Amino acid sequence: MRYIGLMAVPKSPFHTCLFYTASALSRQLARLADEQFLAFDLSPSQGFILLTLRRAPGISVSDLASELFLDQSTVTKTLDKMIMKGLVQREAIGRNVRVFLTGKGEEREADAKAAWKKLRLTYTRVLGAGAVEQLCQDLVRSKGRLDGEED
Repeated sequence: MRYIGLMAVPKSPFHTCLFYTASALSRQLARLADEQFLAFDLSPSQGFILLTLRRAPGISVSDLASELFLDQSTVTKTLDKMIMKGLVQREAIGRNVRVFLTGKGEEREADAKAAWKKLRLTYTRVLGAGAVEQLCQDLVRSKGRLDGEED
């Protein structure tokens, strides 16, 4: 039970709802991520795209979306903004569109890596390394099950 002023407020029945609690956690983590990445004039999605492109230059847009658990349209819109900033470039190779870092994007990847490190330190300090690792494993496994994948 928590209190607002003098009035007792019962625990929400939604606290046992996976959708509700995962969404609440997602919003809190998004605020933390925004704080870290915006310090480098990047959105979290832009930062994770830079990190992914460093590791997998020439990745297709659809594979990039899959890697980041984002809709392809979201990735495309984010890439459009990043192209305007001179961070990435698209290249049509046959029927596929591949994405690469530009020189400026390579430089900014270090900023993304620093923001990601600060983000991870922030939530790990609060939750503990073991809890973070277990939670990530559980979430990935659960997402796979909901997607119809086998363990």
